[in-house]
Amino acid sequence: MMQLNLDDPRVKRTRRGLREAFVRLILKTGYDAISIQDIATEAQAARITFYRHYRDKEELLTDCLNVLYEELAARTEKASPQRILEGYSPVRVLYEHIEEEETLYRILFSSRGTQTVIERMRHHLAVTALATMEQSGRKPQGEIPLEIIAYHVASAQIGLAIWWLDQNKPYPADYMARISLWLTLTGLSETMGVTDFKPPPPSITS
Repeated sequence: MMQLNLDDPRVKRTRRGLREAFVRLILKTGYDAISIQDIATEAQAARITFYRHYRDKEELLTDCLNVLYEELAARTEKASPQRILEGYSPVRVLYEHIEEEETLYRILFSSRGTQTVIERMRHHLAVTALATMEQSGRKPQGEIPLEIIAYHVASAQIGLAIWWLDQNKPYPADYMARISLWLTLTGLSETMGVTDFKPPPPSITS
């Protein structure tokens, strides 16, 4: 496969068209039934065009998931640790993004998803959590390493999001974001020596 300049607007446009066609086909027929010719036809491109950009549909899927991660990272990176401390929730951004890109997230969290992309998301969420804790200036009791706490928080958030999709989203995204944050903060409050944090759990309607 020839080397492409991924910054070329024409290359970006073609790859975006192939990704969007691929997702439409997944919605229509499912991943396994899709052929390379199906993708090319749906994208109104020649079969040879597909092979200029991707080796196979597995590589196209990986590109779709990488773009998904990059979009989420770009949104959450706009939240400084100070904004998070003031009440901004990157967890809400996560759930909003899951709603917008539900098909790709279902693929990501299924056996078709790539573990590499999931780990990148977990790492990004952990780094965000770590920055927030460091910004607060508080030290955990018992000298628990902040990195362990941050990765626990990130893993719990991803695990709850996977459960939410597996159950076909029984609760609104906003509620899931609030309850996830509440569970995280109530669990961390004692660890971080915050004794005056005792808010009630959020209701579904509030």
